[in-house]
Amino acid sequence: MVVLAVAMVLAGLVWPAGSAAVEVPPGAPKRLELPGLHTRAKVVPIRLDGQVLDPPRNPREIGWWVGSAKPGSAQGQTVVTGHTVHTGGGSLNKLDHIKEGQEVDVVTKDGTFQHQVDSVEVLSRKELAEQAQRIFGQDHGDGRLVIITCTDWNGSSYDSNIVVMAHRFNALPS
Repeated sequence: MVVLAVAMVLAGLVWPAGSAAVEVPPGAPKRLELPGLHTRAKVVPIRLDGQVLDPPRNPREIGWWVGSAKPGSAQGQTVVTGHTVHTGGGSLNKLDHIKEGQEVDVVTKDGTFQHQVDSVEVLSRKELAEQAQRIFGQDHGDGRLVIITCTDWNGSSYDSNIVVMAHRFNALPS
């Protein structure tokens, strides 16, 4: 009798409810969470304006470049950008405090993709343009998350950008 029960379990005929692994499909991001920075922001789709990727008008929102990979994709990179506001209130005001190893979560309608920060760089506008293929390119990345915001307020504009790269390490269904 025990042999038959074990064979049925191994064959998949009897399996305890809820114990099967559930895959989270790639999907449009709805929210970006940076737990270590106590930041949560709604994500909205954005498009290129010529060759410029501008964050959403609402400084509290994050923009997901629809030309980039959906979170959970096996290829490409998910590229998001948000505002830093020198007077406060920007969705990514605290991004300059993020550290390698910290977690970043991207929530979709079907689940949450958890990422771990691999690198944090400050690049001038010129350096960002020179490294555009590495940062925005979709022919590499294996599902990497790229977060971009402005930094180095000079009194009238921002001189540099913070670029955060993070790899996905887990997916949790809703």
